[in-house]
Amino acid sequence: MGLLILGVAIILAVGFYLYINNRSSETALATNADALPKADMEVDLDAPVGGPFILTGTDGKPVSADDFRGKYMLMVFGYTFCPDVCPMSLLAVSNALYDMEKKYPDLVSAIEPVFVTLDPERDTPDALSDYLQSFHPRITGLTGPLPDIKRMATAYAVRFSKTEADAYSTYLIDHSTNIMLMGPDGAYLTHFSPQTPPSLMASALASRVKRKDS
Repeated sequence: MGLLILGVAIILAVGFYLYINNRSSETALATNADALPKADMEVDLDAPVGGPFILTGTDGKPVSADDFRGKYMLMVFGYTFCPDVCPMSLLAVSNALYDMEKKYPDLVSAIEPVFVTLDPERDTPDALSDYLQSFHPRITGLTGPLPDIKRMATAYAVRFSKTEADAYSTYLIDHSTNIMLMGPDGAYLTHFSPQTPPSLMASALASRVKRKDS
């Protein structure tokens, strides 16, 4: 009987330790944007990340980097035929924005979410518009000529390549998965992983905006 009680006590103690340790890790992540999970590649900070661009919005009108000056661009690069990571990234961004609307309603307007296609051959303005209906309504979709997309991807440290289609499926796009955060001046600030919990992304974004305003 004594051994049984001791065993139960040990299990409870270990469970309590793991709970406290997990909560401490979450708190640290929520208050330190640089501690958030990173994506599958490191951004080369030896070279500037970001720069000017002119692409096309879902309404068919030109959109440039200057249109986002004074705001924080939260950028997802992908394509509408993406089977997994792109919807995951857009869902994470969407839920982070919804979380900010509840917890930081005075700060969320500073964030400008942007989805840039890496597959302009299929992702027309109308196709992007239809696709983005499934996500947060503030997400801006951008497409354009492939050479312009390539220049922008290079400037924003995004790697991508088109795979060959086979007899059973259409082609896919291999690409890096960083969710990029650019500052009000257009300079790179940090990047997130698609696996970053939305609540932690929201806290990190709010922290960045507060840091600028303080």
